[in-house]
Amino acid sequence: MTEFDETAVLSRGKALAAQDGFTWELDFSVPSAQRAPLRRQHFLSEDRRQEYLELARAELRKEVGNV
Repeated sequence: MTEFDETAVLSRGKALAAQDGFTWELDFSVPSAQRAPLRRQHFLSEDRRQEYLELARAELRKEVGNV
């Protein structure tokens, strides 16, 4: 089984979550005046984050298999 760089998995997982309209985490590096209002954001539970990470790993495995 192929192991992937966790940075690539995390990046893919965050992208997949964003496609589905979810916010992975609150970015405290952005001043609150420039952030989107919290009431419009849908945050993921830890369980849902793990699901997206597994989905990301599956997609990466599939891509490697197609090369």
